[in-house]
Amino acid sequence: MTIKPVIPDGFVSQLFPSLVAAFEPSDHRPLRVLDLGPASAATVAFFSQYRCTLRFADLNPAELMPADLGEGADLDGHMGQLLDLPVGSKFDICLFWDFLNHLDDPGVRAFARVLRPHLHKASLGHGFAVLNRSNALQHQDYGVMAANLLTITGQSRRQPLAHPHSQAALNGLLAGLEVTRGVLRADGRLEILLHTR
Repeated sequence: MTIKPVIPDGFVSQLFPSLVAAFEPSDHRPLRVLDLGPASAATVAFFSQYRCTLRFADLNPAELMPADLGEGADLDGHMGQLLDLPVGSKFDICLFWDFLNHLDDPGVRAFARVLRPHLHKASLGHGFAVLNRSNALQHQDYGVMAANLLTITGQSRRQPLAHPHSQAALNGLLAGLEVTRGVLRADGRLEILLHTR
């Protein structure tokens, strides 16, 4: 009988280890990480073993696609303002978590256009899509406890995923990024890894 470890408010990730496997704590090159969520003590502690620059975007899912943007709005400008990334910055790892599932199709395209100049040919991403768009999933905030352990640090006011996307949909919308692997979780989320293309 195999006993699976019980992780309080979290889960074992099959994909996250391969995300960080290319980087060694002893590397002299800096590891640059963009986390779209709020600052997490677990994530800070995990990445402190690396020579690392860690940037938290602290996005609010309710503000990603505000109703007052309207048709013909400057989505690129809106996404640029939300991300507020330093000019010339590049990231090795982007942690998207649930946030792409709060953007409609034009929003994902605009997000990808704004992020593209901050990626390089070996940039990697991690996040969640859905297998079935009809699943009623709620937004979760995440942290990194260990290479294979992700924590769920809270839910954002029971905010539902406004625009859940499948792996295929994201591959059609995220110019410059491609979902290369996916693992279905028990709640219907598809944990995904992304690479630049």
